[in-house]
Amino acid sequence: MIRRLAFRRLGLRREGGFTLVELMVAMPLMLIVLGGLTLMLTTLTRWNSHTQEEVSLQGESRAAMIVLENDVRGAFIGDGTAPIVTATANTITFYTPDKNPADVSGNSFHLQKIAYQLTNGTLQRQFMTSTNTYPTAPQVPWVWPGSMGPWSTVIGLSGAITNTTIFTYYTQAGAQATPPTALTFPIADPSGISAVGITLTLSSGGQQPQTFTVKDIVALRGTDN
Repeated sequence: MIRRLAFRRLGLRREGGFTLVELMVAMPLMLIVLGGLTLMLTTLTRWNSHTQEEVSLQGESRAAMIVLENDVRGAFIGDGTAPIVTATANTITFYTPDKNPADVSGNSFHLQKIAYQLTNGTLQRQFMTSTNTYPTAPQVPWVWPGSMGPWSTVIGLSGAITNTTIFTYYTQAGAQATPPTALTFPIADPSGISAVGITLTLSSGGQQPQTFTVKDIVALRGTDN
């Protein structure tokens, strides 16, 4: 009591602390807690990164699939000839109007020659547009400006395409079979093709790659006569 009063009169406080034994017990516990927090933060960061990569792959692959489907579905020339020029596992070249297929019948349109190719994990597209229009063509041959335009990347920006067979081809009977029966490569005569299968598998790469696959079978327009 006297000692406590002495401290108060001198304006001093007792400075308590941890003993060596208490520190030896507390420090391992703190390390365990900090280690758990670090692991949790690392896991959350990795999970967030993987989620962002997957969302990016999904968005890119689906956007590319929409472009591909619209192009292939509209394949059409106007004189009844086959619109597909070349057909391989990783390249395709075909003709299609520069207008929505619903607006083609009875209306004037330019013809586009479109090509896709898979190279170094990216899908690229190029095209050129005829200088004359239907219905003047194809009674008069289609007139083209010269060479095809430059290649532009459609997919493969946030990840690389890992599958090498991205295109498969079907006759009408093959597309309607269960399961669908694709033509075998090489396809020397593309005139019998009535549907195109598209499969795109994207991978983010790295030690823990994120992958995403989209696929579909697209029928060519049925108004080519």
